[in-house]
Parts: sequence; C-alpha cells; structure tokens
Amino acid sequence: MLTERITVILGLDDQVTPDTRFDEDLHADSLDLVEVVENVEQALRDRGYQVAVDDDALLGARTVGEAAEQIAKGLSLA
Repeated sequence: MLTERITVILGLDDQVTPDTRFDEDLHADSLDLVEVVENVEQALRDRGYQVAVDDDALLGARTVGEAAEQIAKGLSLA
C-alpha cells in the first residue's frame, strides 16, 4: 500500500521498492513524506486500524522500507 501511495502522490512512473530512498531516488522532502504518511494512515483507518506513528522516527526514515517499518510499529486493530 505504501509504495502505491508514494507512486500516486508523487506522480511517479518508476517502480518504488522498499530500498527506494526518499531523498536520492525520489527527490522527496519531509512535506512529501508527511503527505504520503497521512494518506496511508487514513487508508488504514478506513480499513479498521488504529494508527499512531512516531512522527520523529518516521521523518528520520531514509527509505520506503524504513517508513513502512515505522508505520507497522504504530498499527493496531480498532
């Protein structure tokens, strides 16, 4: 779900993988990351999950995989 949201929100044609780096590969800044994460959090809430992501840890994520790990840590069923 995260890679799909990144592709749509950032308007990418390339495939995004867990190893894709936000700065170097996607040229995404912290505002882009916040937009992606808010979108993913809302999609998860719509599916019945509670989400509480550590924003500081998330903003420190260098790759898509690291961001996914931080989101996963903040998940629980509602």
